[in-house]
Amino acid sequence: MGNADELFYSEPLHIVRGEDVWLYDAEGKKYLDVYNNVAHVGHSNPHVVEAITRQAKALNTSTRYLHENIVDLAEKITELMPGELEVCYFVCSGSEANDLALQIARAYTKKQGCLVSENAYHGNTTAVFQMSPDDCVPEKRQDWVQTLPSPKKYQQTEQIELNCLKDLSLAMDKFDEIGIGTAAVIFDSIFSSDGIFLPPPDYLKTIYGAVRQSGGLAIADEVQSGLGRIGSHMWGFSHDGVVPDIVTLGKPMGNGYPIAAVVTTRKIAQVFDQEYGYFNTFGGNPVACAAALAVLETMKTDHLMQNAETPGLYFHQELIELAEKYDLISEVRGKGLFLGVELIDPIGKEPATKKTAEIVNLLSKNGILVGITGPDSNVIKMRPPMTFNKRHVDRAVENLDEILSSLF
Repeated sequence: MGNADELFYSEPLHIVRGEDVWLYDAEGKKYLDVYNNVAHVGHSNPHVVEAITRQAKALNTSTRYLHENIVDLAEKITELMPGELEVCYFVCSGSEANDLALQIARAYTKKQGCLVSENAYHGNTTAVFQMSPDDCVPEKRQDWVQTLPSPKKYQQTEQIELNCLKDLSLAMDKFDEIGIGTAAVIFDSIFSSDGIFLPPPDYLKTIYGAVRQSGGLAIADEVQSGLGRIGSHMWGFSHDGVVPDIVTLGKPMGNGYPIAAVVTTRKIAQVFDQEYGYFNTFGGNPVACAAALAVLETMKTDHLMQNAETPGLYFHQELIELAEKYDLISEVRGKGLFLGVELIDPIGKEPATKKTAEIVNLLSKNGILVGITGPDSNVIKMRPPMTFNKRHVDRAVENLDEILSSLF
């Protein structure tokens, strides 16, 4: 397995079954999943499982042949997109989607430079690894990547636009100095690896506008924030009222079955297609598309976007009450069913990295699964299936309250 065996918790879990928001280990212990956004409409969702099974029994092959599923899915995705985002490319993972998005941006702009947030994660292909400072340390980073401060820097300032433009100009100037120019800026619209931050008002508008003025494109990585997760909007970028040039989708699309997509305008797609074209053996195969179609159908029939908004708001409020009770919690951030709880040592005012890991592992032992994110690994990441409800929120918050009270 090489080193690809990283596990989440100090006592590794042997999970053998999933159902809705629950996971079960080999001994039958039940865990509330407050982390796994891959199971977007719930683990082992019957409608998705039935769609996969039915299509697998009939046919699964590459897109060298005509098939209704890929056309139906492209139509349904583009119907959900704003502006002129009307062309889909299908791939197998978010990493592939972001890699292809970079290829498209470079082909269209004839430039090479890519701007990312300072602790971003966009995947693990050779190119996308470079675009992921969360993994790729500065010493390994190539000069075609420059980082921008995360929204955290601008939270306490009134001159967001002025400060954004100053930082952006410095980064783009470096591309111009080495003669490669700015091909694109790519942001995860909820800045998950930066610590879970919704962009401040006009943050995306300001950066998108300046990058476009320089001849570059704006890419929205919606692998984590898309498909209704923030509740109020289908896509994270819509929170700031912008329309990207390219959107990438991944993980939740197939509820665990590998499928991802790149969506762009016809104008941009035509330039890329004329110069390169694109084929992916498994991307958009009939079974993968059947899974993704079933996810979209379930979201609509079960009103899961609205569900993310209402329980999400309740979840946020309950965590705010915990923050008022415990000084260790410095801030609760996020929206819908994508929330982050930042822990700062109240005495030393330093990121409570070790304490965060301790709490997350204790939650796991109590049957509550959450994650850790942020540049200092001190933000508890909560990103459950979209079927999460008030009863599940109460169970998660009560367990967190119990653990915090035992520690302090």
